Amino acid sequence: MKKLLLFLSCILLLAALCACGNDADPAETDASTDATTETTEATTEEIDYTPQPTDYGKHTFTVLSAGNVAFDDFSQLEPSEVVLDHALYERKKKVESDFNIEIVTDVQKARSVGDGPGYRLIAQDALSGSTNYDAALIAGYDVAVLAREDMLYDLNSLPGLNLSRPYWDQNANRDLSINGVMFFTTGEITVSDNNALFTLLFNKKLVDDYQLESPYDYVKEDNWTLETFASLVKGVSDDLNGDGVRDENDRYGLLVWDDAIMAIIDGAGEKCATVNENGEIELTLYSDRTASILDRYFDIIYDDTTAICYQRKLKSASGIWNNNQGLFWMSTLGNVPKLRTMEADFGIVPYPKADKEQDTYHQTISPYNSQFYCVPKLSENPERTGRILDALAYYGGEIVTPAYYEKTIVGQSARDEESVEMLDIILSSMTFDFGYYYQLGTYNSQLIYMVREYDRSFTTRYESYRDAAEAQLAEINEAYAKAVSAWKS
Repeated sequence: MKKLLLFLSCILLLAALCACGNDADPAETDASTDATTETTEATTEEIDYTPQPTDYGKHTFTVLSAGNVAFDDFSQLEPSEVVLDHALYERKKKVESDFNIEIVTDVQKARSVGDGPGYRLIAQDALSGSTNYDAALIAGYDVAVLAREDMLYDLNSLPGLNLSRPYWDQNANRDLSINGVMFFTTGEITVSDNNALFTLLFNKKLVDDYQLESPYDYVKEDNWTLETFASLVKGVSDDLNGDGVRDENDRYGLLVWDDAIMAIIDGAGEKCATVNENGEIELTLYSDRTASILDRYFDIIYDDTTAICYQRKLKSASGIWNNNQGLFWMSTLGNVPKLRTMEADFGIVPYPKADKEQDTYHQTISPYNSQFYCVPKLSENPERTGRILDALAYYGGEIVTPAYYEKTIVGQSARDEESVEMLDIILSSMTFDFGYYYQLGTYNSQLIYMVREYDRSFTTRYESYRDAAEAQLAEINEAYAKAVSAWKS
């Protein structure tokens, strides 16, 4: 979904770097000359779409942002020298002016694992008949429960909002739609989805010092796999102080984040759960392929001479990273701008494919850090809400996404054009997994426990929790079917 917008962003940024001072015209970048006339006209219509200003009489448009991470897309009240903050301000003022509204946010950052503040506040409004929130950006664990309990508006039925347009995430449409009904989604309306992306960083200095092939080259050769990833990780190991003890004083090929085991599975094209052709969520975590992938991953991370699980063995992952003691770091994209003080250059690459036979990359978001946009089922003015959300997403793509790119990549953190290319791959290959948002069978936790306990018995652990997961799924599917049918009737 984001590929076109990110391409436009790169054009804008490269123009800025060349001091040309000219903004690219989005219409001039659409080069679909080989398409049929009908397709070209349809594509142009979507690209040329501009929200139509409407006077909503100074309505206060209230957005709830709640979760383990609570990103505030609309708090910037004045211009800023920080490029992303200024873009958020510009987008906010543009939509407020066009629709004669004031956008305010209620930020509730707190533990959210299904019953957090996002769930509670929307549920309370539903039970009391209140309409305190026009829209909400809710933690993945919470919004999934709200959807199941039929407390959310079907976004495909929301007047004035069109999820098929390119500034809404089409991968979310694919993965989170059930029989044509979408209760929550993401897109250019927010940068919270980008921030929550599992991200693989690598130290370019160590690649040179150890005379390793660049991960960029592996990606370009279409050979970025678990095997080539492992070969690089195994190539870096140093007992820097010579004490024979592997700790924060040494150098490693990989700084392991426990949660990244989910990114490895989804990166291989496997999922904890998938929506099947009947519109039911189906448990798909276990397969011989998944078991093989995990076994190869464990070979990498259980070797404590080349890998260290930083959450339990280090005071600070950023400290060892900034000191050039790690070749790879499993993190999130939201952490990248925080690393500007690092003297050595670093790059960003997608999570590897399982093998060369895998056709495409699949990048996923951290369930714990995730947030999704939704609209309470009890809406004071659905058309007003739909029009405003659509405008926020449209101008998010026009104004905010280029600024996010600049803050995250150009001249400040990753500092190389190749990382821009990698981000294009990463952001265009996002995948979303119902199984993790519903925490089926506690598999989220069980996978993490396997990492922490150096446990390879995936089959045994899967079977131990399968009955609970299947029972949970039966209840979810029954409830979801009722919620969906209400919108389809």
